[in-house]
Amino acid sequence: MAYYLIAGASGYVGSRLAERLLTAGHRVRGLVRNPDTPTVERLAARGMSVWTGDLTRPDTLVGVAESVSAVYNLTSCLVIKNGSLRHTFVDGNQHLIAACSRARSVRAYLFTSNVAAYGNPGATLVGEDHPIAPTHALGTVMVAAEQTIMQAAREHRFPAIILRCGSIYGPGRDPIDAVAQGVATIYGDGRNFVSHIHVDDLINMLVALPSEGQPGAIYNVGDDQPMRLIELLSEVRQRLGMVPPRTFSPASALAAGLDPAIIGMLTASVRLDNRRLKHDLHLTLRYPSLRTWLDERLPTETAISVGV
Repeated sequence: MAYYLIAGASGYVGSRLAERLLTAGHRVRGLVRNPDTPTVERLAARGMSVWTGDLTRPDTLVGVAESVSAVYNLTSCLVIKNGSLRHTFVDGNQHLIAACSRARSVRAYLFTSNVAAYGNPGATLVGEDHPIAPTHALGTVMVAAEQTIMQAAREHRFPAIILRCGSIYGPGRDPIDAVAQGVATIYGDGRNFVSHIHVDDLINMLVALPSEGQPGAIYNVGDDQPMRLIELLSEVRQRLGMVPPRTFSPASALAAGLDPAIIGMLTASVRLDNRRLKHDLHLTLRYPSLRTWLDERLPTETAISVGV
């Protein structure tokens, strides 16, 4: 029975990972900023040890990694301005790595980064050795966070693994619902590739990586068949009986006050190559394409009309 620390245990991925590990009989310590949420209370009732802390405040992390063998940093930040991104991802990783180093028990440290480090490579199939070229604030900060982690790995043999994750989807974060509710918007021509990963496949990866991943490695986390955004939304709308999607110019979004970094994320084209991860984990995805999810959730023979 192993002992795991999950930073971000109350989040979309972290809570599901905690459930999986607890069900398998492992010990789990969940690092959360707010312990008084239904998700944290439910996990605590299942046996998760709750640690209230904040990665940007190192004084709250003293002892957090004691006796822990594997650490998952799954924290996220939705605030782009006021330095919040850098505090969360750069400073936060530095503080958590320091806590892990003091504990001396940690054998694996996993950080979920994202594809923003690659910038906008277009239709090129992007492997982990592709040059990084961030084009907006999130990408710049993620590169800095990754460099912080890799420096610890190189200089101190810190057992870190970085995951560059595509767009995560699944129950509660369903692209079908986003289309049906009218919140899925295309800026630009929509021909940008968007790499996706189903949360169940991601959890399988996270469970396997501490023992099967290569320390110091960077892995792309995406499915086998990245789709162009307009192809995805057109197919969903067709299955829902809706008219084809409209497109909007990035300039109009900027004029409406949308943050340039958000526009950069929504228009970037990143077509991930996932072969390194599948090779090292001997992994077959349950959802090799988002179409597999569409067929499961909305088979074409039972597609319904929701209006236009």
